[in-house]
Amino acid sequence: MNILITGSKGMLAKDIIDELKKNNFQLYCMDREELDITKKEEFEKLNDIKLDLIINCAAYTNVDAAEENKELCYNINFIGVKNIADYCKLKNIILIHISTDYVFDGNKKSYDEEDVKKPLNYYGVTKALAEDYLIYNLDKFYIARTSWLFGKNGINFIEKMKKLMNEKKEIKVINDQFGRPTYTKDLSKTLVLLITQNKPFGVYNITNSGFCSWFEFASEIKSIINSECKIVECGSEEFLTKAIRPKNSILNNNKIEKLRNWKEAVKEYLSE
Repeated sequence: MNILITGSKGMLAKDIIDELKKNNFQLYCMDREELDITKKEEFEKLNDIKLDLIINCAAYTNVDAAEENKELCYNINFIGVKNIADYCKLKNIILIHISTDYVFDGNKKSYDEEDVKKPLNYYGVTKALAEDYLIYNLDKFYIARTSWLFGKNGINFIEKMKKLMNEKKEIKVINDQFGRPTYTKDLSKTLVLLITQNKPFGVYNITNSGFCSWFEFASEIKSIINSECKIVECGSEEFLTKAIRPKNSILNNNKIEKLRNWKEAVKEYLSE
């Protein structure tokens, strides 16, 4: 199987590539320098490659900056995905696209794959638009929704907390937003299973099991690294952010086997 990974320098993409290398796949790894997905003509570069699958990891993910850089966010998260989808349809290629819990408004306790999308911020709007385009225009696709990602190849909440705990005696962390932290290694393994087990096409919520608030997440990190830093609970209103976040974005994993608990994944991540 010949597989193209877009956004190949990203945190998740690097773990996906490592996992794919364990199988007998021919990989083509392209970041923006090699393939600018926002430009349709760029896809002519792929015409000499017989691709079976594209895994799209390219995305604009700065949620707050998206409120001010709407055109750039739209071009990457929607136009880019549309261009990939159109190419997949033309060439009969399977697409795996990474999406987000932020397509939901957080007013439910948890979200199933088929729940109605109601994004609260512009980043979520562009990701929801991309999902809809794939659903209505492609037959051979997987949308993998995930949340609160952490991994060894990029900046993430755990690394931010470790830095703050080393620098400060006390930090404030939000206690009224809930979700499922997800280890990129665990997500990557599950994405490869979608392919190797020929899972039915469609939308999949893929996260580690269990859930927590950001405060509980930070407290777990503190416990594992034995930090002396005091963590103080606070509400979302104490942090003035440009983008509104959903208060509750717990994704129900109804279509795959349960992944391990997020605490176990965090412990492994911090031990590596």
